[in-house]
Amino acid sequence: MSSIIAAIYTSAKLAQVPGALLLAICTHESNLTNVVVPHDGNSASIGVCQIKESTARSVGYRGKAYLNKLKPSKVFGNSKEPIGTPTGLLDVSINSYFAALYLRKQLERYDYDWCKATASYNSGTYRPSTISPGKPRNYKYVKKVVLNLDPEHRDYLVCGARRVYE
Repeated sequence: MSSIIAAIYTSAKLAQVPGALLLAICTHESNLTNVVVPHDGNSASIGVCQIKESTARSVGYRGKAYLNKLKPSKVFGNSKEPIGTPTGLLDVSINSYFAALYLRKQLERYDYDWCKATASYNSGTYRPSTISPGKPRNYKYVKKVVLNLDPEHRDYLVCGARRVYE
């Protein structure tokens, strides 16, 4: 687990994004478990950061999604774990690096607003709620990510209270 956290912080530093935010997102996405989760339309979320191959490609990834054979996960139902040494986007360093680049893209897109960037990491774009002004449609997702943030950074992820991470 500590090697996964170290890889996430290293990737965040390389991509120049807040390590605490990337770690909180990845913790919520997979509980830092290296799995492949299938979705409709043959699009799977891959690895500890649960990034899709098309998303990784949108920020420069050029390899195969993974070459590993997969086995059913004992941790998550309806997901699969790699057999052998993880390759491609199942390699934690590669997975977290391209997730960090994608998070940076979202932070830049939304002027470093953590709430909008986090919502967009999950849904692709920020979609405002029609019920709760100032909050995203997927506010439940953002609230769950907040629970994984260390207390020092929680107030950066308050939707509608624009505070930029330094």
